[in-house]
Amino acid sequence: MKSNSRRSFLKVLLGLSAICLPWTLWPGKLNKAMQSLIKPPGVNLITHLPELPKGVNNEEVLNRTAMEDIIALSSPEMQGRKAGSVGESKAADYLAKEMSTLGLKPMGDKGESFTHVFTIPPVTEKFVNGRLMFIPGPIGSLRTPSVNLLGGWTGKKQDEVIMITAHYDHLGINQGILYPGANDNASGVSCILDVIRHLLRDKRVPQKTLVFAFWSAEEMGFVGSSAFVQAPTFPLRQIQAVINLDTVGNGMIGDFSLWSEDENNLAFQSIKKAAAEAGASALHTSPGGHNSDQVSFARAGVPAVTLLARDWLNKNHTPEDTAGLIKAEQLKMASDILYRTIQSLAY
Repeated sequence: MKSNSRRSFLKVLLGLSAICLPWTLWPGKLNKAMQSLIKPPGVNLITHLPELPKGVNNEEVLNRTAMEDIIALSSPEMQGRKAGSVGESKAADYLAKEMSTLGLKPMGDKGESFTHVFTIPPVTEKFVNGRLMFIPGPIGSLRTPSVNLLGGWTGKKQDEVIMITAHYDHLGINQGILYPGANDNASGVSCILDVIRHLLRDKRVPQKTLVFAFWSAEEMGFVGSSAFVQAPTFPLRQIQAVINLDTVGNGMIGDFSLWSEDENNLAFQSIKKAAAEAGASALHTSPGGHNSDQVSFARAGVPAVTLLARDWLNKNHTPEDTAGLIKAEQLKMASDILYRTIQSLAY
């Protein structure tokens, strides 16, 4: 299954060309190939709120729900969104189109597209306590291309950045069984899209620049977010806070956890306050041997926090992580917490 998936991914990557794409492409060629794969729709991008691109149905765009995004991203068509697979490229294409339609400014490589290209090491699958996990594969094996997606709105203070992030990859298909990843982490991605639509309806320009990022290869060890920290598309020193969402859609309504290496940083304090204002519980808890993409930024000295449901481990990394696991009220609460956090940090 793995070898067939890799060959299929290469065919998609090259389109109809007969060029043979090696795994060790020069960065410029790799970037060009990946950007040609993920094309935004033919609409005019906006850089100032509140207008939407011409020809776009405002009501349809702004009234799309987070649950609709979860259903789309966890559908069989997305093939479990494993980093480096055809399913990942389909999910990235879906997100790039949404980002473009919502008027985000491309903030990927060279600021010319939404994509930030990197490569991932080989991995193998292993079951740990009933959960499918990736572990490092053979050393020295060829690496596979993958992409993060970044877009944003320029604020009045352009060099002060608030970053809102979630990983969009999952586990793919294992032994013929689909791992949909509805809660992990289509839920976090959908909340961010939901809040972007909310901000558009508000018709207000932020004081600080807002950057929205969707990471890949989180399931392989935070590879995508780490790749960005190592090769950022704008200076890391501009980032004042990173708010990361991961597996937020299940469990008791309003019961959340916070993961952060520093409870006193701006990101942690802001989201904790926002959760209280929204009537939710969001307490600092130990990851217990797990983690999420906030750790990539914490290691670089950037204030960062992850919001997740307290009961996030329920059915996590199993084929049962479907849209049926998601609670609409919990999803709405997570979006409300994120919206309030962005208001306090960027407006």
